[in-house]
Amino acid sequence: MKIRVLGGGFYGSHITLSLLRSGHNVQLHEISDRLFSGASGSIPARLHCGAHYPRSKLTRDACTEHYAEFMSVYGMFTNCVPINLYCIAAHDSLVDFGTYCHILRENVEFIRVVPREFGLENVEGAILTGERHILVDKLRDYFTKELDGYISYSMPPIGDDNFDMTIDCTFCALDEINIDRFELCLTVLLSGPVDKAVTIMDGPFPSLYPWNEEDDLCSLTSAKFTPLARYKTWQEANIHLSTMTNGEVIDQTKDMIDQMRIYYPSISNYRVAGHKLAIRALPRSSADERIIDVVQMSDKMIRIRAGKLDAIFHAEREVRKLIENT
Repeated sequence: MKIRVLGGGFYGSHITLSLLRSGHNVQLHEISDRLFSGASGSIPARLHCGAHYPRSKLTRDACTEHYAEFMSVYGMFTNCVPINLYCIAAHDSLVDFGTYCHILRENVEFIRVVPREFGLENVEGAILTGERHILVDKLRDYFTKELDGYISYSMPPIGDDNFDMTIDCTFCALDEINIDRFELCLTVLLSGPVDKAVTIMDGPFPSLYPWNEEDDLCSLTSAKFTPLARYKTWQEANIHLSTMTNGEVIDQTKDMIDQMRIYYPSISNYRVAGHKLAIRALPRSSADERIIDVVQMSDKMIRIRAGKLDAIFHAEREVRKLIENT
């Protein structure tokens, strides 16, 4: 089958490589000049064990289901996080610490720790749990090499009938079906210690996470301050992205650091080294779910709304089913 994949992020690259290895004729189209130029290369890439989603059993179960499969294929592109802390804020959290621990027992191995021993303040409690982060730059290099000759750095006309199937992996840039909003997101890169991750739960709180150990870089995000703006269409968000001012980034960066300082004062020892901007699509859901959505839009179009990165194998299986039934 002659297939084109739109979007050279994590989902598009993995599905392209998988279908090529299965004997399909596949062309990957990426609108920028390199892979992982959008959300895949601009948002912290965690290989979750489930601790991040106390309000969604579906997501915790998916984390458990996908973890081993991801490690078996892409484990060489991950690093462990030596000190990985999840903390419940003392105020304004959507869950208390006791309930949080009770929920996690089903899926996650963890130990309770004394917050002050790790430099934490204003938290009700904290746990230490294993987790790995994905080395985005190394994975980008891997896909770029493996897909050499199959990538077109352009976006073709959607109505091109030369393909038997089009797989849209653009994070819903082409339509808004079942999408609640498109968020323009800021990730701040900080220079400093890379052996510790601090995630404040559960609500509008910040997270410090390793980004690139070789360059001593961490990422700082915040459920409150990472979304710079929310839009109904990808095009509206992209206009804002293309006209973003330094002042907006500087103000939001300061707010994110000030917020983290409440819980982890040592953030003051980090230095701002840069930032990443990306657009992400969020579904119409009242639950805290990060489940992917694979839909056949027509007899020649499949659309994937990406979720967590480890769900690429589930997406691949769903795509194969739809292709086989076409």
